[in-house]
Amino acid sequence: MNLVSALVASMALAVFAIQDAGGAKQESKPAPPTFVAPCAKYASGLRQGGNFGAYIDSKGSPFAGSWHLAEDVWLPAGTEVKAIGDGVVRYSDFSPTWTDAKGGVHWNFGNVIVIEHALAPPIDGLDTVCSLYVHLAADRRVKVGDRVTRGQTIGRIGADRSEENGRYPAHLHFGIHRGPYVQIPPAFERELRRAAASEQGLGAGGVVLRGEIAIQLNSETSVLVTTEGSHASILLSLLVGSTAPRDPPPDIMCWCEGYGAKETLDEWLKPSAFLAAHAAR
Repeated sequence: MNLVSALVASMALAVFAIQDAGGAKQESKPAPPTFVAPCAKYASGLRQGGNFGAYIDSKGSPFAGSWHLAEDVWLPAGTEVKAIGDGVVRYSDFSPTWTDAKGGVHWNFGNVIVIEHALAPPIDGLDTVCSLYVHLAADRRVKVGDRVTRGQTIGRIGADRSEENGRYPAHLHFGIHRGPYVQIPPAFERELRRAAASEQGLGAGGVVLRGEIAIQLNSETSVLVTTEGSHASILLSLLVGSTAPRDPPPDIMCWCEGYGAKETLDEWLKPSAFLAAHAAR
């Protein structure tokens, strides 16, 4: 190599080193997912702020003594309901409200849809949330396993006090739950631990567990509960079934409820606040 060639080569190496040290192109981070309201005029349908976290103290209510875990959106029957974000449908079915022989009313969801949304990158420490749409019309537009996109129509608000919407006044009960569809909900775990710590213990199928317990997922629908130093175990379902005597729907994850204990509120996000903070621009 002659002198000129050597100088050219050394200059090229120097330029490359400078570019590599200070001018290397950094990979851009993916934008966080964004969301839309489940209905047009969502905000205007939130009477009294939507009642998220409201305590039900009416003695005549079947939900008296519990807290409201979602927002009620008071918009007309037939209003289109949309998926708030990209996701996968994990539940879509009809859970009927029914009256027993003594005239007692057993309140259920009517038509209901649950969508699981992956959050990449995570939002507020969460990598998954689920959206819950309750009191829909019978013409649900999606089935379990469907992939949906943000803003896609999935159904409509059901007719006022009809069988299809569970006999409720026309409105959308809309919630956002922390975590994936399949999970051991904190409320469920608390109940098990309290039972095991009680004098009666945690019993099922003739087996009673007492003291400190370990709880782990056994499958997508069950948990295995054990105690240290014992070979005894209990297998419990994570699903709850409809009480409907005829044509009951498939069981649904136990966290899918409209009302619960005050501490259960921590499992849920206030929908209007979440949507405002992560709205599509």
